[in-house]
Amino acid sequence: MHQLRSAALVGALLAVAPRPASAQERVTEIDETRRDDDGKAEEARTAAEARAIADAAHVAAAKGVKLSFRLGVRFLQTAPFSKVYQHVLTGYGYGSMSALVEGAADAAVSPSRWIDLGLHTGYSFGSGGSSGGSGGTLTLHTAELGGFAYVIFGRSDRRRSGTLGAGVEGGAMLPFMVLRGDVTSGRLPYIGPVVLARLAGDAKVQTTLQVRYLIANWSNAFGTVGLPLGGFTISGGVNLSL
Repeated sequence: MHQLRSAALVGALLAVAPRPASAQERVTEIDETRRDDDGKAEEARTAAEARAIADAAHVAAAKGVKLSFRLGVRFLQTAPFSKVYQHVLTGYGYGSMSALVEGAADAAVSPSRWIDLGLHTGYSFGSGGSSGGSGGTLTLHTAELGGFAYVIFGRSDRRRSGTLGAGVEGGAMLPFMVLRGDVTSGRLPYIGPVVLARLAGDAKVQTTLQVRYLIANWSNAFGTVGLPLGGFTISGGVNLSL
């Protein structure tokens, strides 16, 4: 009787014990694991290729032709030259003309993703008002034509929301003043450092902010008294990558 109970117990244990996998089942399981791994690797390769294509397109667009249009203010009071002209103007009843309103249009190319080389054009305007109605209105107009070179940081990463840059700009200024129909004109060089930021946009359209510090002086604007035409310029606008 005891032997029968032992045999029944052994049979029950054998019935519930896991059956060893056959060789064919082990091969099938290995194949399925390999297929899963291969599928994941293919997905990773596809995602990496898509990112590489997007990054290459971003850099290609960033290296294209750039057009920039800005409006700003130039503070003549910050120029590194004598401000005696302000005393001359106020002595005749005019305003001190310590700031100019300016506009700029730039065109640039990018031979590398980290550099911009371009042409700058600009126009600035200032007014001294009138000397109580007796001297007429005094206005200042200045045209700029120059070139620039900027080093650009962060343009290779399309995940960045913008880029930063720094460089130098130089060229020629062509100022002229109009008083009671008489025109006084001049021509002078200018040069100065530039810091810029291009923000809030994709690689083709960006908001741009720029700060320049120009060194320029119209030495004989008022006879022996000069008129500084440089100083800090702060401007903003839009940058287009074509």
